[in-house]
Amino acid sequence: MSNEIYRATVHVADIHENTSQELISITSDKLKLVLIEHLDLTENSRLWHTPASLVVAVALVLLTSSFKDSLGVPAATWQAFFMFLLVAFVLWLLYALSKLRKRYSIDQLIEKIKKKKIQEF
Repeated sequence: MSNEIYRATVHVADIHENTSQELISITSDKLKLVLIEHLDLTENSRLWHTPASLVVAVALVLLTSSFKDSLGVPAATWQAFFMFLLVAFVLWLLYALSKLRKRYSIDQLIEKIKKKKIQEF
């Protein structure tokens, strides 16, 4: 075995370049504000889970329970209390769902960083 190096050549007919870049210049405080807003909107996308599960739980209680006098409280009061809870949790769920609509994608985040207008959905 010899220590010869074999070199192979390849004929290149054409070169296509796809290396164009776009530079975004932004101050750190403006970037921080945009990212905090995006984080808040992302966190809001999960806010509906708790009220939805509570609505289901209280609705099941109202549908399957026969309320009785307990702890000195009449049955009608217990039923009214759980109905009030159901209404409160439904309102909380509607509030959480209204915040759910106000989110945007990564591409829209980049457009916001570039200070371009973001189309609302």
